[in-house]
Amino acid sequence: MARKMKQIPTQPINFDVCEVSKAYYKHNTAVVSVQYHSNPEKIYTYHRRWTERKNDLRTVLIQGVEIWFDQNYHVTKIRRVKDVQGKKMMDTSKGKTPKNATSKTKHDDAKTVEEKLDALIADTKVAKSDDTVDLNGEIKHEQYDTVKACLECNIPVYLAGAAGSGKNYTVEQICEELGWGFYFSNSVQQEYKLTGFIDAGGKFHETEFFKACTDENPCVFFLDEMDASIPEVLVLLNAAIANGYFEFPTGRVALENVHFVAAGNTVGNGADEQYTGRMVIDQATLDRFAIIEFGYSRRVEMSISKNNADLVDFIHSLRDDAEAKGIRATFSYRCISMVTKLEAQGMNLEMIIKIAVVKGLDKDTVNTLHPFGFTKYHTAFEKVRKAA
Repeated sequence: MARKMKQIPTQPINFDVCEVSKAYYKHNTAVVSVQYHSNPEKIYTYHRRWTERKNDLRTVLIQGVEIWFDQNYHVTKIRRVKDVQGKKMMDTSKGKTPKNATSKTKHDDAKTVEEKLDALIADTKVAKSDDTVDLNGEIKHEQYDTVKACLECNIPVYLAGAAGSGKNYTVEQICEELGWGFYFSNSVQQEYKLTGFIDAGGKFHETEFFKACTDENPCVFFLDEMDASIPEVLVLLNAAIANGYFEFPTGRVALENVHFVAAGNTVGNGADEQYTGRMVIDQATLDRFAIIEFGYSRRVEMSISKNNADLVDFIHSLRDDAEAKGIRATFSYRCISMVTKLEAQGMNLEMIIKIAVVKGLDKDTVNTLHPFGFTKYHTAFEKVRKAA
């Protein structure tokens, strides 16, 4: 009897794999998100049981295409293994079998149900937002263009946002794009650190503020943690902005090329539960500035985490839970960066959570946190919480 030749598939692969992740509510199941070439505006999600292969690899099959991935759910290979034909969904709303139906085994019935579910998902699944970023490109904060527009109009800017949200880095990016100089000073506790001073030998000691004010080219003077600076300093800065000049120990300097940016963790209302060392900023000073809320940027977080949406969502859920419960805790970009680096080194995830996420929090605080989510980071956090 002649041996039947295996048919070689000829159909091209008609979709791109966006993401493969673990289905936490089903054993040995992966969640696969794909984007069809014929409908690039939508992303469709399939649930597939994976098959174990050699070298710790796994595979799932979608529309005759075999998708290979490793234990970390990183796709390693995609290939078509068989051609498929589009099938119309069977109407079983009345529990009747069509007249032309042939007898099937239980395995065939199960497969048919799976195909129906896939077809139903493909027909009804709405597009989900794709917040991945180009890891080779420059990442900009969502407020980048707003800040830049204010500076180009010579409007002083006050950036109000959480610690480590990238306020000074964003202003540096803008200065680099515009070709401007950038001068930075942290919270000022003594006037001379802003004005400079002349020592006993007659030598004038310059400050970053003096350098910015005397720069012959356009530049930005950035005062970080303005809400932690003493009021006397803010009065001087307010007067400089209002008058367009400043009296230094060496004489008056016209402020022709300098643009002002200040930053703080509060909006000038003084100390709160999280930032206890902040002072009230008088309204005369605040009135000189355009106040821009500057929170954590998901674009930046996706870039830092190498497009790890699960990690970013976990950190967001921690922030939300901590804020809702009045817990003083900071989960910044640095937290995401440390987790990403340590995970890449193969460290145990529970240990990573301990040393990079809940660091410095006492046991009672850790036990109070209950971030909502189903990622592996939520699972590891829950184990750490129970062990606390």
